[in-house]
Amino acid sequence: MRVLRTAALLLAALPAAASVFDQFSDIGQMTDHLLSGGPGRDGIPAMTNPQFIPADEATWVRDQDLVVGVVHNGVAKTYPENLGWWHEIVNDEIGGEFISVTLCPLTGTPQVFNATSDDGEQIEFGVSGLLINSNLVMYDRRDNETLYPQMIFTGINGRFKGERLELMPAIETTFKMWKMMYPEAQVAQFGTGLERYSKSQSDNYQNPDRFGVYPYSDYRTNDGYFIAPLSTGRPDLTTYFAKEVVTGICVGEALRAYPFADMAPQAVVNDTLGGQELLVVFDLASRTSIPYDRNVGGQLLTFYQVEAEGHLPVEFMDVETRSRWDILGNAISGPLVGQKLTQLPAHNSMWFAWSTYWQKTTVWEIGDGIIEAPPEMTAVLEPAGAAVPDGFELTQNFPNPFNPDTRIRFTLPIDGQMSLQIYNTAGQLVRSLAEGTHRAGFYDVTWDGTDDAGRRIASGTYLYHLEMETAGYSESRRMTLTR
Repeated sequence: MRVLRTAALLLAALPAAASVFDQFSDIGQMTDHLLSGGPGRDGIPAMTNPQFIPADEATWVRDQDLVVGVVHNGVAKTYPENLGWWHEIVNDEIGGEFISVTLCPLTGTPQVFNATSDDGEQIEFGVSGLLINSNLVMYDRRDNETLYPQMIFTGINGRFKGERLELMPAIETTFKMWKMMYPEAQVAQFGTGLERYSKSQSDNYQNPDRFGVYPYSDYRTNDGYFIAPLSTGRPDLTTYFAKEVVTGICVGEALRAYPFADMAPQAVVNDTLGGQELLVVFDLASRTSIPYDRNVGGQLLTFYQVEAEGHLPVEFMDVETRSRWDILGNAISGPLVGQKLTQLPAHNSMWFAWSTYWQKTTVWEIGDGIIEAPPEMTAVLEPAGAAVPDGFELTQNFPNPFNPDTRIRFTLPIDGQMSLQIYNTAGQLVRSLAEGTHRAGFYDVTWDGTDDAGRRIASGTYLYHLEMETAGYSESRRMTLTR
């Protein structure tokens, strides 16, 4: 039985499916659940196209403060959550496209949306001053009417009713970790991007001291403190505390939450949900949890954690090729070096909000999908010596023709999963001489003219074929058996 904990992360990947939608025959009925959060429309001023400064000049952001990091089209930017507490929305441009970076302090949900319209113009969102289930409700400045509850990012009224925003990948982590990940990333500057507001209102945000103070007292840690009631459902508080943070994934009708508290200080979790093969990489010290697609170049990979050798925490290897990967999903050595895992769109949330909106959620079971120790190499051959060749090579067998046996030599310049197989001229597999993950090196194997069942085969011409699919290499040669 799971006991109550105190922390978890939420991931939402399209297409989303959640029971909050099942409760209403018309999404417009959600407007019946709108409640005032206190300040009226634009009482909390959204930032639009703020200025940016180098990270070392952002002295008002502490290393331990959380930031929302966005990387798009080769550009990395930093949005401190200190800004989100007071502004909740930052409309911006990155890598030639418009985005909206949002943070609801009452549900702990940072989410980044594509804000480029079909005609290439910037879509601006503002803070409506309304809440549903304590969650931020944004309004669309194109019609000044359409409302979007942040966690379902779907218009519930107005011109854009029923339209769903595109959730984009982002990383919530500490400022210190983000600077290690992307030291060149510039930081959104307080007091800028407020031109649409009156001088008296914008002047309230010119003092950096404001951004060192969380505006809601002990709300983040007090499980009994709610600013607004929950109206579309009731959270499941039997296993997790209300303000615990969870990683939740939506794939079709399948939902799952990954609690921070159930993770080891560092974790690499393989999972499958609704047909989506995924990986969650977690580092507690920096409160970082990043989900990835486990498919690379059409190959499904399975990962296990290894001791980090680089400057970032959490490194892992894949079972199939023994390539080494970092927390950002970069293959840093091995056969797949230079490849990158695809990040899935994600955001963090307090547990009460996740389980209120997505009441059909399942919860990741402790230990599931974690490979504790590296699996044994599956090689049936060992290389001759420690030397590593410069490239692949499959030499002509010797002797040829042969009877009763012959030697085949080949080289592997990298570690990886390979196969050496013999076929007849009809393309039928006769003998598998080697399969599995092998180390780089020089190899020498003898074939005795028998098939996989140990039976002597007839005289004739045969093909021997060497392949390492992950490296894009294959080569075949002919040989002749005479009896």
